[in-house]
Amino acid sequence: MSGNIDRRGFIRSLFGITGALPVAQQMAEAKGQTSFFWCNFRTGHVGFPTGLSVPTERPGSLMKLVAAAALIDEGLANGSEIFECTGTYNVGKEAVHCQNAHGKIDIVQAIGRSCNIYFAQATKRLTTRAFLAKAAQFGLDKACAGRLSGPFPLKPVESSSLHYVLGLAPDFKPNALQLLRLAALVAIAPGGKLPVLYSAENIELPDKEKPMTSPLTSESHRVLSAGMRLSATEGTARKLDSEDQLKIAAKTGTTPHGNKFQSYVIGYFPFDKPGHAFALYAPSGTSQDSAVPKAKEFLFSTTWP
Repeated sequence: MSGNIDRRGFIRSLFGITGALPVAQQMAEAKGQTSFFWCNFRTGHVGFPTGLSVPTERPGSLMKLVAAAALIDEGLANGSEIFECTGTYNVGKEAVHCQNAHGKIDIVQAIGRSCNIYFAQATKRLTTRAFLAKAAQFGLDKACAGRLSGPFPLKPVESSSLHYVLGLAPDFKPNALQLLRLAALVAIAPGGKLPVLYSAENIELPDKEKPMTSPLTSESHRVLSAGMRLSATEGTARKLDSEDQLKIAAKTGTTPHGNKFQSYVIGYFPFDKPGHAFALYAPSGTSQDSAVPKAKEFLFSTTWP
């Protein structure tokens, strides 16, 4: 498939886009603005190099991290289980697509290559309630760095979790700081503590914000970390640090936005001794076309201690 236009046309077909899609109200000050955040999750300090506006949008495939953790920690999957991706898979009357047929892959590869079809098959056993319970353990229903949580379903129903797993549900929109915290919680060891995230920009922290404990078991931590590392070295985020200078682990996510796209990339580094996490939101473009190259610019514009 050649050229960004053809690639975008294909991705548009993945989401069944035939015209403008309705989108929920966004934070007005964040519209049209690339947003980058970083944190030192040993101290909790958060940097806002692009300003204090914090986007609240659908997270897309970032939620495969939550789904993978829920599957493993609920005993619904293990790290060696194989599913086959042929490029298209039907869930009821809904068709799920991948841009490329990934063949037979396990859950680590499915995270690294962001395989929709693997997760469509694996999460048939995962209820919305179980997915959202794990999302809450990651703090995706809680304030972060003085910012209120984005929309989170109050009354989960016992139904297919697919739209939540793919980060496309209209009632589930974590803000970018919550997604930054998600990356940090994946990085720390199981049972490890993440301090309250805060900024030096005089943002007053709500009293209810508390340090968070990693919600992962040793196996889910291994799987998520390995999947994010694979994404950064061979997968959807491989152009983030092609020479592996920062030793990044990352996850990408793209969602339809009207008749265009918006995207995220989150991650942490260095992989072997994590100290910093980051999140970038791009208001237009796919993760590979927009979020990843923009995040690369920010990550390599400074020296990290």
